Order: sequence, then structure tokens, then C-alpha cells
Amino acid sequence: MQRQLEPEQKAAPPFDLTRCGEVSVCDLSAPEQFLVWAIRWRSSAQDDEEFAEDCLRDSFGRAGMPEAQRALEQFICTTCPVRLSCSASRRLGCWRLNGLEAHALHAVACLQAGLIGEAWRALRAVCPEPGLRSALEALQELGAAIARSGGTIRRWRLAPPEASLVMH
Repeated sequence: MQRQLEPEQKAAPPFDLTRCGEVSVCDLSAPEQFLVWAIRWRSSAQDDEEFAEDCLRDSFGRAGMPEAQRALEQFICTTCPVRLSCSASRRLGCWRLNGLEAHALHAVACLQAGLIGEAWRALRAVCPEPGLRSALEALQELGAAIARSGGTIRRWRLAPPEASLVMH
């Protein structure tokens, strides 16, 4: 007689956070792609800030979650206070994910599943300690908006806690 697997054990998470640079945006679902696009758009240098803001507002509106734009702004201000020198057009054209994008996706997935501790651990890798709570709250709001719109974000494989401890 075979033992039934718990739902969470049926399939391993599709991606490994330690190898996020090997993951293509094409491997992501539509809600995941939207979140990565929004992070890239907001964290990159913009030639025209007003246009960038209008575009982001329009995109969140079209996605059916205009209220979540503020949460994205909060998350980016906390995790990436200085805009990346890479222009938005160059960053948007990159196929591979970076650490901020991958950890944000995993944290949102954990928050959607009620795994606050794991979301916190994921964010510690990309967020300064004083801003962790703010970043977590912002991603909680983004995850809830994505879920209300019918989307879910998939979890990633995260290193065991002892492997991710930082020695000071």
C-alpha cells in the first residue's frame, strides 16, 4: 500500500534560489512575469520619471490591482533605495532573473501560503535588516492583490536555515 504524499510534497519547487541566474523570465507564469517586470521597471534608472510613473500606474490598473502599486513602491524603496544604473529598457530585455527578483517572488509565494518565517528568511538575503518588516508588509500586500486577481506565485527552493546564516 502506497502512502499518500502531503500536497506540499507532491512536487518540489521548480526553481532554486541559489541558481536564480539560470532562470528565464520565460519560465515564469504571467503573475510572476508581471511582478518581475514591475520590480525591474521601478528599480531601474528612468529618463522620464513622469512617464515611468504613468506606465506603472496604468499597468497595475490593467492588471486589476491599482491599489498594489503603492506596495511595490514601498518594497523598491526599502530594498533598492538607489536606482540601478541600468536603464529600464536594458533591464527589461534581460532574460535572466537577479537575486532581488527571485527572492521577492519566493517571499510573495510564502506569504500567499502563510509561511511568514520563510518569507522573512528569503528577504534577509536582499534587504537591509532595518527595512525587513516594511519590505515584508509590502510583499504581503502585493501577494494579496495578486491572489485577489486570481494569480498565484510559486515557491522556490530555499537553502536550509543553517546554510543561510550570516556570520558577523
